Amino acid sequence: MRFAIWSVVLAVVAVGIALVARQSDGYVVVVAAPYRVELSLNLLVVLVFAGYFAFHLLARLVETLVAIPARVRAYRADRARTRTRQALNDALLAFFQGRYASAEKAAATAMEGDEARTVAAIIAARSAHELGRFTQREAFLEQARGSAPEVDQARLTTLADLLLSQGRHEEALAVLRDLSGRDARNVRLLRMRHVAETQLRQWDEVLSTTTALVKLGGLSESEASVSRRAAHLGNLGRKAQDAGALAAYWKHLPAELRVDSSIAATAARYHLALGGTAEAQSIVESALEAQWDAGLVALYADCAGASALPLIERAEKWLRVHARDPALLLALGKLCMRQDLWGKAQSYIEASLALEPTHEGHMTLAALMERLGKPQEAIRHFRRSAELAG
Repeated sequence: MRFAIWSVVLAVVAVGIALVARQSDGYVVVVAAPYRVELSLNLLVVLVFAGYFAFHLLARLVETLVAIPARVRAYRADRARTRTRQALNDALLAFFQGRYASAEKAAATAMEGDEARTVAAIIAARSAHELGRFTQREAFLEQARGSAPEVDQARLTTLADLLLSQGRHEEALAVLRDLSGRDARNVRLLRMRHVAETQLRQWDEVLSTTTALVKLGGLSESEASVSRRAAHLGNLGRKAQDAGALAAYWKHLPAELRVDSSIAATAARYHLALGGTAEAQSIVESALEAQWDAGLVALYADCAGASALPLIERAEKWLRVHARDPALLLALGKLCMRQDLWGKAQSYIEASLALEPTHEGHMTLAALMERLGKPQEAIRHFRRSAELAG
């Protein structure tokens, strides 16, 4: 439609010009002694317009010729950028496909351009790491250095991740601490830091990092519970040789952790090793009141001090609720043996073995038979315990 309109307009203009020119009788005389040129006005107008258009075309031609080198450079630069982007794309695809040699090669090609040099260098570093080419990895990471903070953070995050995968936890943690100072709410950095601190057994730091991760949603409650348990067990182990430090740490533990069966059992064993039977008894009893656990029940038999009678009374109260618990029956048997209550001890141990024959149960009964002067019975139970142990 537009073409038709312009065609009509141009036709009208042409007709108008033709009519005006037809009625024009003017002429122009150009005198340049000794020459004299006489032209019609219509021809002069045509020559002026023709000269204008000729000059315009010549100027455009010159401009085009002058711009050719710049256009060639722009074309080459555009081709280089296209090649770089394609190489980067190939590097990413190869990396995620596990073709690390191809990824490294493509990333090295992508590094020739400025646009994606940093990203390409990081991909090349990761690929070299997967191939075990650690010297090349360091070289690529060095080339990934950039002035922009986000570029340096990406490089250092990659470095920390690769160091962790090598088991170089101290070096990784040093990098991660520097990064955490810049971005304290980065969940990925905190998770890597949590791994490094756990491997290095830096339990106080593990507790702090776990709390931060839970607040940011980086750890589920179950994961956080496992992490806190491991950290507190580690700290208890460090205080296992100092009764005062062990008691102080236990006092400051959260109430819900003091009744955790694994933590309570560990703390009780450490107190028993230091001769703290009363402390161990209190820990085990509190934990068992909160949650019944066979391992803690078995440990309770070792918590007797000068007299085992208070423990026997407490255990017999538990027996009213847990009458068929073989661990509780065996613990009662051991406590009765400590108190020289031989008949009760034998009854409890035999009841335990009737419910669940165990190596420890037969060993305990064998020891009791020796005390009672029944060597044949003792030998029989020693043999049975050996069979169960095998």
